[in-house]
Amino acid sequence: QKGYNFFTESMIALASKDNKGAINAKIKMNKYLKNNQGLSLILDSEILKIEKKNDKLELLYQQMIKEKNTQILGYKGLMELNLMKQDYHHAFIYGEKLFLLNPKIEKLYQTLLNIIAKTKNWNQLINITDKAYSNRIIKKEEANENKSIALFEIAKIKMKSESKEAINLIEKAMSLKANFSPYI
Repeated sequence: QKGYNFFTESMIALASKDNKGAINAKIKMNKYLKNNQGLSLILDSEILKIEKKNDKLELLYQQMIKEKNTQILGYKGLMELNLMKQDYHHAFIYGEKLFLLNPKIEKLYQTLLNIIAKTKNWNQLINITDKAYSNRIIKKEEANENKSIALFEIAKIKMKSESKEAINLIEKAMSLKANFSPYI
């Protein structure tokens, strides 16, 4: 009980921007909760976020993904760090792993869509949209619209080199979202 009380004290100190108090409470917590690596990792990550020590934070998130009980937080943290650095390739990798672990995390699907739009990885848009639809995160209309956009963009890329394939893709896009003027 004392260990959990120190964990709470540390979280309150973090919310109050009292880094010293948070660190001291974390040290006391570790005396009582020696086998609870997860709580310690969570506190360390919050302290490093406030201190803006992103290099250490990235290493800590790497450590978190190795622990079953902090894996989701580790992937989420790595995705967010890479988004801040505008490293969309790695942000997508971590976001996709996070999506596979728990696709219902708030705004995760939308974040992945934004990353895909920046990287223009249209095949991934189809894959992620199919997974989101199968997990009931989005409705059929949204799934069809997103897939049609991906097919349209892929068709534009293939237009000069593989015109028959491009026409097939445009027809599929139109079947998902008929009468959309750019497709016509």
